[in-house]
Amino acid sequence: MSRVTLQSIADHLGLSKFAVSRALAGKSGVSEDTRRAILTTAEQFGYLARKRAGPALGSIEIIFHDRDIANSELWINVQQGAQAEAARSGHPTAVRWTQQHGIIAELEPSAAGFVLVGPQEPSMVEATQESGLPCVMVGGFTEPLDTMDRIGAADAEAGAFVGKYLSGLGHRRLLYAHGRPGLPGRLERLRGFRDALSLVEGATYREMAFDETHGDVGFREAFLDLIEAGFEPTAIFCGNDGVAVTVVSELARLGLRVPEDISVVGFADYACATQIAPKLTTIRMPSQEMGIAAVRLLLARAGHRGPPDDLPPQRVMLVQRLVERDSTAAPNPRSWRSRLRS
Repeated sequence: MSRVTLQSIADHLGLSKFAVSRALAGKSGVSEDTRRAILTTAEQFGYLARKRAGPALGSIEIIFHDRDIANSELWINVQQGAQAEAARSGHPTAVRWTQQHGIIAELEPSAAGFVLVGPQEPSMVEATQESGLPCVMVGGFTEPLDTMDRIGAADAEAGAFVGKYLSGLGHRRLLYAHGRPGLPGRLERLRGFRDALSLVEGATYREMAFDETHGDVGFREAFLDLIEAGFEPTAIFCGNDGVAVTVVSELARLGLRVPEDISVVGFADYACATQIAPKLTTIRMPSQEMGIAAVRLLLARAGHRGPPDDLPPQRVMLVQRLVERDSTAAPNPRSWRSRLRS
């Protein structure tokens, strides 16, 4: 008989693979009659005997939405962490850049599970869940109460920490520079930043978004509009380090000094944070550790490290840390507006 899979059991019973997976994992979502039928069929087909014999060391499939995302330093670091952890466990890995959810069915017979990195199409998320194999998302965002495990970072907490840090230095007029607007992680950072500043007497903040494709012009125009409206910030918290590099360079072009006139804080601790002058104060993202955590959770679900993890779906948020360098200082009590170049 050919290799027995969740799909072959589902086809035999006329059920979905998702229902078979839930029943065999002892999870809710199927009736008791259906569960008994699935367990009986799995026993008859020898599937349960194979599972009890121990899981094979299948490949851990690391899937990006498309090839462009590999240019992101964050996702490359996640990939490196995942591959290193898989290697320590004796599992091969494969890295794929695809939007075609049909590939999941092709990979299922030889895969131990799937790690979805970054934003994904709903069809890809659904296909991995229906495979019956463990699947973990890193970054990206799941739907409310979704059954997929997700590894992320405590972005709101990090934003709150930056708010407390800058206000602790004495800053009371602060700016949050999104760069590209609407990105979920950056919105989470803003939420924490805003909430922390709401507790600081006399603190005010503004938001600013601009096109990162033409970041120099976009920032300069948005910043000058802000000044024209009468807001003169002494500190800027940026959506990521790339945005912060643009901010630092454009402030210099406008005749302003960092941190003597305006403090700047980035986010992620990319390599560029130490390649500019002044070196950037930033929040370090535990990106490699996110990849490590994803593989550990996936292997626990698969039973490769003791009994399968039967806890409910998990949202694991790793905590970042502040890396203080040269781009932040106490605010200058004197206005810098008279030195601003248009």
